[in-house]
Amino acid sequence: MTSQKENSKSITNKNDNSKFTDLILILNPNSQGGNTGKNWDETYSKIKEFLPIHHQIIFTKKANDGTLMTRKLLKEGYKNIVAVGGDGTINEVANGFFYNRSSRNNSVTSSRGFKPRSHLKSVNPDGVLHIIPSGTRNVLAASLRLQYEGIDSFMHINEMKKSKIDVIGVTTADKDDPTLTRNRIVLNAAEIGVGAEIINRSKKVRAKVKSRLLSTVASIISTVPTYESNSCEIILDNDKTISYNITMGIIANGQFLGGGFKAAPKANMSDGLMDVVILKDSGSIKMFDKFVSLKSDDSYTEEDDILYYQVSQVTLLPKERNMTVSLDGEPIGILPASFKVYHNALCLKANIQDSVNNNENQK
Repeated sequence: MTSQKENSKSITNKNDNSKFTDLILILNPNSQGGNTGKNWDETYSKIKEFLPIHHQIIFTKKANDGTLMTRKLLKEGYKNIVAVGGDGTINEVANGFFYNRSSRNNSVTSSRGFKPRSHLKSVNPDGVLHIIPSGTRNVLAASLRLQYEGIDSFMHINEMKKSKIDVIGVTTADKDDPTLTRNRIVLNAAEIGVGAEIINRSKKVRAKVKSRLLSTVASIISTVPTYESNSCEIILDNDKTISYNITMGIIANGQFLGGGFKAAPKANMSDGLMDVVILKDSGSIKMFDKFVSLKSDDSYTEEDDILYYQVSQVTLLPKERNMTVSLDGEPIGILPASFKVYHNALCLKANIQDSVNNNENQK
């Protein structure tokens, strides 16, 4: 059995499935409010018979471990990496499949001097990301239409289907040092403005109060009544520019956000497009009404308080204050930020109910 004290130890079992030789599980013990790590010995005793003979389990210890570990393993020639955890953990591991270099750009604070990423480079073109959702919300699992989560995913690991999905490459100003730009990828969605600020404050509260529900409620109460919209210039596909006071922006690859909001009903994770949803200027009370009224269809028009576009690239330049940006549920940066779709850039295996593209079931 592998415990957290045995942080990186190869183990074997009686099943021999060559497809999963050298399968490496990167596991966040703090996911599900710490229950993943707390219950790991019991979990492993139930799922070890479903794992291949040669597998390895590595526990993350701090933020960004998943990215660094994955990148190192892929450089060494390993191909099959399993992300076990919530949306943040899966995002970290997925980022390890690509080179994401940060850079210092002293002109970034002027917005017009902002320089987005020009390309996305794979660490190992043969790498495959396996997804075991084991978080509290598992929003990505909803967008991918995964059949199983947690222990059930392990028990059906041999039934996982191979697909290729789009990723969204993001360049954003660092939230602590705006002269530093951060390059990352998003699998499900980025949030900008009030939604990202609630996430940011919730993370801070949760460091003291472990309850996700209490931290979320406290963050909404402290954020919404005083939140002010920000004037932004939005450049769509480099050929259309619009300017609005915006309260919230969503840059979506998948359909769902936390809380079960189907915020981007037209989103398809392998169509080469991202869905841009903009909530226009809203007062603190009206904001809740507009959240609730997010439509589950594609009938938005430019006369509505919500704008909806499908594009391959978008840049948001703030005219006034900075706005928080969160990526797959993790507050990472502030505006300005640029987002670009990389079509079918990531190969994954997961228990997907419906096809995400025509490359499903590749061997």
